[in-house]
Amino acid sequence: MLKISNFKKGDVMTVKCSTGEEVVARFDSDTANELNVVKPTVLTINPQDGKAMLIPWIMSIDTKSNEPVTIGKAQVVAITKTEKNLADGYMQSTTGITTATAAESSLLI
Repeated sequence: MLKISNFKKGDVMTVKCSTGEEVVARFDSDTANELNVVKPTVLTINPQDGKAMLIPWIMSIDTKSNEPVTIGKAQVVAITKTEKNLADGYMQSTTGITTATAAESSLLI
């Protein structure tokens, strides 16, 4: 059984599936056999400019919905915290929330 720890609801995580897909999503919950995530995306290359971009993991999903998507833990190879710049980009693209820079944060104090 794959044990999920150190993730709180809403944390951005990366899930490596046995199919090779690397899914970036927000953690919702987990059970003994299932991992529930919100707004799962995959990283791909934009054919127009060659830059990396996130697209929905499941193309027919309602991208405005916060309903969890269930992934069977038998299909999960690894789970880790997403790199900060990618996690910030994910949050901006899925919620519209922009993370403050260090300089901007110091202005709030």
